[in-house]
Parts: sequence; C-alpha cells; structure tokens
Amino acid sequence: MQLFGGKKGGKHSGNGSGRGSAANNNDYYNYDYAKKSAPVKSDSAPKAKKPAGKQKKKGKAGKVILIILLCIVLLLAAAYVYVEFFMSAPTSDNKGINNNDNKGDPAEVVEGRKPGVYTILVAGVDVVSNNTDTIMIGRLDTVNHTLNVASIPRDTLTNIKHEVKKANSAYHYSAYYSGVKSSSYYGCDPIATMREELIQSFLGFDVDGYVLVNMEAAEKVVDTIGGVQFDVPPGMDYDDPTQDLHIHIPEGAQKLTGEQFVQLMRFRSGYAGGDIQRIDMQHELLMAVATQMLSLKNIPNLSEVISIVTDNMKTSLSTEDMLYYAKEFLKLDKDNIKFMTMPGDTNGSVFGSSYVFCDIDAWLDMVNEYLNPWETDVTCNNVDIVTYKNGNFYSTTGELKGGVSSFLNYSSSSAMGSATVYPYTGSTTSNTDGKDDNR
Repeated sequence: MQLFGGKKGGKHSGNGSGRGSAANNNDYYNYDYAKKSAPVKSDSAPKAKKPAGKQKKKGKAGKVILIILLCIVLLLAAAYVYVEFFMSAPTSDNKGINNNDNKGDPAEVVEGRKPGVYTILVAGVDVVSNNTDTIMIGRLDTVNHTLNVASIPRDTLTNIKHEVKKANSAYHYSAYYSGVKSSSYYGCDPIATMREELIQSFLGFDVDGYVLVNMEAAEKVVDTIGGVQFDVPPGMDYDDPTQDLHIHIPEGAQKLTGEQFVQLMRFRSGYAGGDIQRIDMQHELLMAVATQMLSLKNIPNLSEVISIVTDNMKTSLSTEDMLYYAKEFLKLDKDNIKFMTMPGDTNGSVFGSSYVFCDIDAWLDMVNEYLNPWETDVTCNNVDIVTYKNGNFYSTTGELKGGVSSFLNYSSSSAMGSATVYPYTGSTTSNTDGKDDNR
C-alpha cells in the first residue's frame, strides 16, 4: 500500500488506482509486498544524476577552451611563417663608398652591395659629459651567418675642427650646439653629425641603422631577459659621486642584474690598460649575453625588449627591423661572433691629453674583412683619418681641420707644436709632398 504518492508538478501522481509507485521517490522506504516485511531503507537506491544542463555547459566550456588554444596555435604559426618567409628585410644604405678624390661626387660605388649584409652603429652616451664613450660598429651577414663587432676607442684622434678631436666628441659638440640653438653646425643633429664626422670618415661608408643606448633602458633589457651569467674579475669596487656611480660587485661566477651589468659596462677605473681594457670587458659582457641567448635559441620576452628599446632609446630601427635582426641572430653559432678593437697606438698624447692614434693600414684591413658591406674594398682615398707618428701628423685627406694650433692646450713651444701635417698614402711611404702648413 502506498502511503504517499510522488509529487509531480505540485500534484500527487498515482498509478491510475490511487496507488502511487514508491520507486518514484527515493527519499522513502521500500516495502516488500511479497514477503510483507517491514519497510527497509534501500542501500542500492540510484544516485542522483547531475542536471543535464550543467553537463552541457561543461562540454561547451571545454570546446571553447579548445577553440581558443587552436586559434593561439594558428596565430603563432602564422606569425612564425610571416617572420620566417614574408617579413621584409631592413632597408640598406645604397650611397656607396665615399670618394675623397672627387668632392662633387661623394659616392664612388653605388652597385656591388653584398647580399644579406647589414651594418649597425651602437653608441652609448655618458650621462655627465654627453660624449659617446662606447662606439661599436656591427656587421650582420645573414647569408654566411656571422656577426662582427668592432669598437672605436673613445680617445681616437678624429679629423674634426674642434679643440678636442676625439671620437667621442662629435656627438657631444653637435648636441651642445643644438642646445644653444645654433643652426650653423650640420643642422645640429648629433647622430647625423656623428655619422658624418666619425663613422663615414673611419669606415668610408655610412651604416644602415643605429641605436643610441640609454643605460637605464639597457638595465631594463637585461632584467627582462632574466639577467646575465658572468664570471666577474676581482677589483670591481669604485665610487664616483659626480656620476652617481657606485660599483661593488664580488668576483666570481654569478648572475648579474641589469644594474650590475650596466655598472660593469661603465667601469673603467683601475684598469691597467685604461679604456682599451674597458672595451675588452664590454666585449666579454656582450659575448656572455649572446652565448646565453643562442644556448636558449630564444630571446626571452622579445616583444617587451623591443618595446623598451623603441620607447627609451633613440634608434632608426623599426619594430620589424628588430624582429628581423633577432630572427637572424638566433641562427648564429657563438663561434661565428667576433669582437675586435680598432688597432692603433693606445698610449698617445696631444698637448697633455690622452689620444689613440689609428694604425690606418691595419684598420682598413679590419674594415674590409669584417665590416665592409660592399664588394669593393675601402682604401685611403675613401676615408678621412688623421694619425700621428714620428713627430708629425698624417692625414688621408692631406689636411688637419683647424690645423695643429686648434688643439686644446696648444703650445707653440712644445715639440708637437711644430709638427707638420702630411698626406697619408700608406704606412710604408715617406711621401711628404703637398704638406698642410695651416698650423
């Protein structure tokens, strides 16, 4: 006998004779009518099923996640295909090699560019003096998969008209004139002036692009890639309150933070070899970064790195250019990356100021082997370089701009004060015809 019928729609439901089915309600006891035994609570009552609506929702959610993942994979694949096969290569300079023999036609070569070869200037500006104390020219060969980087020492004697004729001064003077609103100095564009007075003068051609490094941004970049593993040499202790530079890094292998990396890049006090040894340290640090990136075959947080560079550094490179260079860089083997320094006399002095005198022949050999993107070799006729040896100045253009007397602290009574300027035609020549008497 059924005591209560199951509710359905708020009403009792029966079997047509007023007797409902106990099985319709699992909350009640079941009675065995055959044995007429007392009702016993069933241990095998069917478990309540989850509402069908929730199962459907769960199924739909899984499908949505799967679709999103597939879309991400497709987007990444499309990005890879674009970067690998369809991304346009950076624009190359097509002005050719300078020709100092013919002032009316500054370009000697327009055709004959090596395919897949790009040149970039990387310069770091000192926060106090506004000098470019770090000057590097890189050549990336995307055909032979090589990267060569050459540093020009900051004290290198340069053929500019100002009293401090150093490689790091071209940017400084142009920036100064820009600050005083003078329009008589190459339009007062520091980078354009630097490229004309220093880079083209020493290379014989212009670079394809440049990056003017902001040290604060460089610190952010290193932190973004997770730091740099480096074996720090002893003696990295230095304080310079004028530059707010305080370096205290223990020696030994360790992971450098961005701040420590920049400190070592700037450190130059205490080096027995002076600025040249500082350049060697910079090369070792950059090689450590390159090795770390190549070992991963990846540049961590590349998009963030590019964002830091574009937002905080002055550069001619577009985002697409940087992506292209990053892609080609990751194809390199670390053994095909070379760092070098301009050869020359690093112990020179001009009227009491330290100078580096370029070994012009050796430098031109280095330019043609490691930096020149053109099929034609650069010669003395294509560069504007001054050096000093045997008591006289030698210039590839036959002149020293401003003359000897234009140097800072010039003294006519000193031995250098009576130096003569001769045309430079090679290290083995003794030709002194056509000397410049403008002293």
